[in-house]
Amino acid sequence: MDFEQLKMHINIDYKGLLKFMAGPVITILIWYVLDRLLIKLHDKSKFIEKFFSRQTTDPARRQLIRQRVKTFRGLLLQVVRTLNGIFFLFILLDYFKIDPKPLLAGIGVVGIGLSLAAQNILRDFLNGLFIVAEDQFNVGDWVAIGSYSGTVESFTMRVTRLRAVDGRLIIIPNGNIHEVINSTKDFAVAVVEIGVSYSSDIQNVMSVLDRCSNDVKAMFPGVIVEDPKVQGIIAFRDNDVLLRVLIKTLPGEQWGVERTLRRIIKEQFDREGIDIPFSQVVIHHPPEPEKS
Repeated sequence: MDFEQLKMHINIDYKGLLKFMAGPVITILIWYVLDRLLIKLHDKSKFIEKFFSRQTTDPARRQLIRQRVKTFRGLLLQVVRTLNGIFFLFILLDYFKIDPKPLLAGIGVVGIGLSLAAQNILRDFLNGLFIVAEDQFNVGDWVAIGSYSGTVESFTMRVTRLRAVDGRLIIIPNGNIHEVINSTKDFAVAVVEIGVSYSSDIQNVMSVLDRCSNDVKAMFPGVIVEDPKVQGIIAFRDNDVLLRVLIKTLPGEQWGVERTLRRIIKEQFDREGIDIPFSQVVIHHPPEPEKS
């Protein structure tokens, strides 16, 4: 039995099989090309970051450009994948001889019935659109949303994912985002408050704080964008006199500067003999009655 006889005997519909396989194969190829393009896009985004970074010498502005490019890269990925899924769906409909027009009309009728249930999803998408348009935050920012705070790990048009400091992943629908506190926008300020005893020489304390602040500035070149400011006494408290130091930094760098400044202040205060008071409890024992 030759090949033609075998073909007639088995009666394989090669054209139908090829048409059936075309959709999945094309979709898989598109996904593969998409992944390759994402790698290229990642490299190109670095080029875009460098290109726009040349337009400004402000380090905070450069960091903002990097975060915006990273955010839009993720949104572009979502849009392309969604379009690819729609393309594959229409290929399947065409193979099974299904006219998409009545189907779309039916989806529209069903959509009207489900509009109330879909209000939250629509609100999430609209709020996500406003977040992007108003540049409220980007991927990599440290934000507080309601009672949650963390680094923006990813952002979609429907949800925002935060990574808390203890590693927890917090997923917040964009429709639930009403107030955002962004700690890494444009610039930041390291705030260090220290209490000293009432018997301390305040002028000497402020001189030590100024010296400590300048030491920290030398340790963080390019991170601290303005000269540190020792504000002086900001409050008289029950147990101490409260002083404050402010240091303007690049966004996201304030916490490291604060930790370093506190360490240096403690070391310098120990050398200078400056007392940092702390709450103490004094217990008085009544005298025991004399025995007769």
